[in-house]
Parts: sequence; C-alpha cells; structure tokens
Amino acid sequence: MCGRFIQSARAGDYARIFGATMDPGTDGFPPRFNVAPSQPVLIVRETAPGRRAISAVRWGLVPSWSRGPDTRYSMINARAETVHQKPAYRGPFRYRRCLIPADGFYEWRQTGSAKQPYCIRPRDSEAPLAFAGLWDLWTGPQGEELESCSIIVRAAEGPVEAVHDRMPVVLDKEAWNLWLDPSVQRPESVRPLLEMRDDPGLSVYPVSRRVNSPAHEGPELMAPEDEPG
Repeated sequence: MCGRFIQSARAGDYARIFGATMDPGTDGFPPRFNVAPSQPVLIVRETAPGRRAISAVRWGLVPSWSRGPDTRYSMINARAETVHQKPAYRGPFRYRRCLIPADGFYEWRQTGSAKQPYCIRPRDSEAPLAFAGLWDLWTGPQGEELESCSIIVRAAEGPVEAVHDRMPVVLDKEAWNLWLDPSVQRPESVRPLLEMRDDPGLSVYPVSRRVNSPAHEGPELMAPEDEPG
C-alpha cells in the first residue's frame, strides 16, 4: 500500500514537468513532506482533449454514488489487480484517471517491537514519480462538491520488496497520454499499463520515526538515518 508520500515541489514546477496548466487555488499550494490520507494533494488530469491541469483534491476516494463524504467510503489505495472490477473504482477507471506527482513515499517494516519507516525515492533523477491514480466527484444534496483521489498499488518489486509487499504503480512518461485520455474507456486498453515492470530506479533508506506522525512536516523527514540494529 501507500499510506504517506511526498510532494516537495511547487504546483508550478509540476505543471512545467507534466505540461499542464494550474487550476485556481493551486498556485499557493505548499511543498509537503509527509502527506497523509484525507489531506489535499495535487493531481494531474486531462480537462479537455490534449489539455492537462494541476488540481488539488482530497486523498481518499469518495465515490460519486456515496451518500456522504465519510470515511467508510474513503479509499486511499486501489489494487491494480481488481481496480477495474470494484464498484467504487469501475467508473473512475474508465473515465477519471489521473497522475499523482510524488517525490517519494514512505513504507514501514517491523523491526523488533517497533516499526521502522523507510523513504523510497527516485535513485538517479530529480524528476518526480508519476503514480497511477483515479479521481471522482461527489456532489451533495445542497450542491456541495468534493473531488477526491486514490493511488493504484501493485505487488512490490526491487528494493521496495524488502520493506513492503505493495507499492504504487509508477507510470513512465510514454504512458501518460494514454492513461490520462478520458476517451479511452475500455479497461483492457489501459490495464496493461498497470502491469509494466520496468525498474523505476528507486532507492530505499531508513528515516526518522518522526514520519510516523502526520503532524510532523519538513524536508528533514527525508534525511537518511542509520539502519536499525
């Protein structure tokens, strides 16, 4: 799974990298080093043919058919193997796919009586990862709206496997156009993108247990620490 991740760049930087414009309200979006579920995150989505936008939505997908935006239907991760079948994800998988820029993410491994957090980041590049994601729009009885998203995860491989058995699906730049195109609505047309096994080039290293609390923020959370004995 992916329960915390990093968006350490400004919205304008992501807009430049992903060839997108910025939706209102994203210009002042602060860098985040310990993003937790239910918090706002930046996503990339196609808003018109060939036009991408950076948008801020809540992390934890609330299906459009939900009676309300409560935690019972708030889902932070969708399994790549079944995302096209689950009622909450079937519609977004066909019509509302997105990319979620991430400069890294955290996972935990049990070490003795405690869990040790690890930071997982691009090994040889400063460019962000592009997580495969889904978004949806919930509209309330008074017309109130909530946009939310979920990260698609798959079986872990490479160095991540030593820490956790699941990891986000990372899409190469060559896959972005197809993944974001809402006119591509047949699940079989995009499911192969979730099965790609190209090494995204990740490094894994232990970090401070301060990451455990979402109240803690700042670039120091990404600093390497000694491997626990």
